[in-house]
Amino acid sequence: MTKQSLMKKSLVFALVAAFAGFAWLSLPGPDQARTPGASQKTTSGSGLVQSIDKERGVVTIKHGPLPALNMMAMTMSYVVKDKSQLANLRPPQKVEFELSYDGNNYLITEIK
Repeated sequence: MTKQSLMKKSLVFALVAAFAGFAWLSLPGPDQARTPGASQKTTSGSGLVQSIDKERGVVTIKHGPLPALNMMAMTMSYVVKDKSQLANLRPPQKVEFELSYDGNNYLITEIK
């Protein structure tokens, strides 16, 4: 291996290592990614009530896609912010809801 070839390989290695280092440093740390309210997203949706757990404040809804949260159509259980909003709901009632996501948890802030 020539001296010039060795220098080119060293330069390529150094550039790749520098790029990888900068990419690594630009990633958010675990505390940044999970900071409540830092990346709060909200959206509205509609669906059919499947079940209700009034004691736990949880409603299971079969809903359509929620593109703002990158969610496809599915059936999922959600905690509601105010348990009293569950008082008049019955399966398979159609509902409109506001859903927020803080990076960790989904929360229905309003349901009607």
